[in-house]
Amino acid sequence: MLNTHLTSGVRCSHPKEAMPEEFSALTGKALEKAIKAWEYDMAEERIQPYVVDMSKQLPELKPLISINDSCVCSVGNISAICGEAKSKKTFLTSALVASAMAMPFKGINNFANVDKCADINVLWVDTEQGERHVRKVVERISTMTGAKRGGAIAEPRLTTLALRELSPVERKARMLDAMSLMHYDIVVIDGIADLQRNTNDLEESDALVMELMALSTIAETHIICVLHTNPGSDKARGHLGSSLQRKAETVIFVHRAGDTSIVEPQYCRNEPFERFAFAINDEGIPELCAIPTSVTEDTRPEIVAILEDMYGGTIERNTLVSKLMELRGTSDKAARMQIKRYIDRGYLIAVGNRVMVRGNNGNKSNMVTGVGVPVTNVTMGKSGESGFL
Repeated sequence: MLNTHLTSGVRCSHPKEAMPEEFSALTGKALEKAIKAWEYDMAEERIQPYVVDMSKQLPELKPLISINDSCVCSVGNISAICGEAKSKKTFLTSALVASAMAMPFKGINNFANVDKCADINVLWVDTEQGERHVRKVVERISTMTGAKRGGAIAEPRLTTLALRELSPVERKARMLDAMSLMHYDIVVIDGIADLQRNTNDLEESDALVMELMALSTIAETHIICVLHTNPGSDKARGHLGSSLQRKAETVIFVHRAGDTSIVEPQYCRNEPFERFAFAINDEGIPELCAIPTSVTEDTRPEIVAILEDMYGGTIERNTLVSKLMELRGTSDKAARMQIKRYIDRGYLIAVGNRVMVRGNNGNKSNMVTGVGVPVTNVTMGKSGESGFL
């Protein structure tokens, strides 16, 4: 039995649980005592499946997509890939999936930093593009996995749905239909916002994310959600984006720097991977490339811009954490991770309980020679608003 003092005097209504018929013969204190005992038993029965049993042996974490041994996507979780329009989110997602699926053929062009996963099946759900463009995604994945080199028309481990013309409810229904037919290790929803009517509806957004979390656990799969960020920001759009950022195993941010797209781990429950860059070759295939080294004097990482413009370049760490949580809708842990990342990169210095911009000079930040190139670059416009390159 649970500790009775915790629920003493509490009456919970559970319409679906009818009281035993024998209670009808009881009255007064005998009835009250019987009801209390029955309510305790029912509560214990309801929570029992969710009580953590430390004696139970759990299976090892099963990574499906890892970047240089850092687990990005594992079974029973959801993740998000975010970026502004035309930042190559779909190219990145298809490259990550294809590189994990890639066959051991020499000369196949895929991401060398993505660890190979033995045999995985993927369901790709596109909610935005017409069938012609969706077929290009299939062609790209089939080329990068080596399936076309092996003589297949398309990658046999990939099932692709083009659901652009359907309503949000119908799109989700068809996705669930596909998942009921066979087991998929990874489910990609390219355009997660199109599974709901209003991404700024808090209840609808939270309900969708909770449904995806439950689905990933029950189906023993990993669900990758692709969605836009707010213009000029790395914050995923709407309440849906905020909810995903809180619940996802990994949130990856991608943005453009000329012809190059730069990828960085925004929030990670596991060890974050090292940022990297890719470009699209003449055959339309994503290829890894060097991160651009040119950073103009007026270009600053967002966290540096916040420190300089709001706090004169230095502030207590806890205050900066609170401000990042407020501006980005993120968790305390994620904000502290971001601060540490920029300290490690040499943008910031930690002195006691304070954080300051390295080389702070009025309203400009000066990078120390040899320090790594920033991933998330922010330019300050005339109005003082920041915008990603």
